[in-house]
Amino acid sequence: MVAIFRFFAFTLFALIGVFSASAFTASSSSSSRPSCTSSRITSSFFGTSDDSIDESLSASELKRELLELIPKRPFGGPATNITTPKDTCLEIEKMVGTLERLAPLPPLANSSEALEILDGDWQLVYSDASEITNIAKLPLGFRLGPVFQPIDVKGGRLENQALIKHKFLLFSGYTRVVADFYLAEMGETNPAGVVNLGERANVKFRKVVFTLRRLLVLPTFGRIRKTAIPNGRSEKNDAVPSIDITYLDDTMRIARGGFGSLFVLTRPAGSNKKAMPMLSSAKAERIAVDPESPTYDASVDILPSGNRD
Repeated sequence: MVAIFRFFAFTLFALIGVFSASAFTASSSSSSRPSCTSSRITSSFFGTSDDSIDESLSASELKRELLELIPKRPFGGPATNITTPKDTCLEIEKMVGTLERLAPLPPLANSSEALEILDGDWQLVYSDASEITNIAKLPLGFRLGPVFQPIDVKGGRLENQALIKHKFLLFSGYTRVVADFYLAEMGETNPAGVVNLGERANVKFRKVVFTLRRLLVLPTFGRIRKTAIPNGRSEKNDAVPSIDITYLDDTMRIARGGFGSLFVLTRPAGSNKKAMPMLSSAKAERIAVDPESPTYDASVDILPSGNRD
């Protein structure tokens, strides 16, 4: 069983890259595929328009059309600009830009209502972040399942959670990243050169944990687990990971990473789409990370291989 676990761990550690330079933070960079998205210059900040999108449509109509446009993936994983046709990616980016101009709420820093709506569970449905696109097609029959982000606004905590499955149901597991967040200072500039107008949250990643949930038909009860410390692009460049929330309402959130990546999230819907309960602060602290264990950088590592310097 130990040998099988090690084999499974080799594949699962590649999935930690979803979070170590997290797919919800400024550590994320846009995919190298240039056809689907440009760098982080959004219409919501610069007032540009796109005649190809009918701006007379309401936000609710645009949201519906956007979600119909985003392809559904096997096992419930998010679509990416690698798994989605070029023309569809371009349409997604255009619709997102229009929705950003129709944002119904003030920025987080100016709105207690926005903070209240931010609270709770979210599910990633589309992203062009390289940490997501790099694992869009896993080898050996492994598949990325749903990716969730539960947020505790009052506690200033969040988790990034991803489920991993095998197409023959041989294994299943999950990763979670434990992190704290806080509102960024007004006027702060991110690595993409975008000035914070109040929509930005900075993130401090604490630890990455992945757990083997089931081996063949046998449950593991969470006892087979590995941990690592995130050491992605932001950490290596002494930059603060952050995320700009450019559209937010009760059912949809659009965000831009500090290096230009796009994230579209919705509230989980359906009995099979549910985030795991967040770990309590005390329980998260009790999960130890071996001080000798290597760090992980999704942009270069298959397995954790870095040091803490």
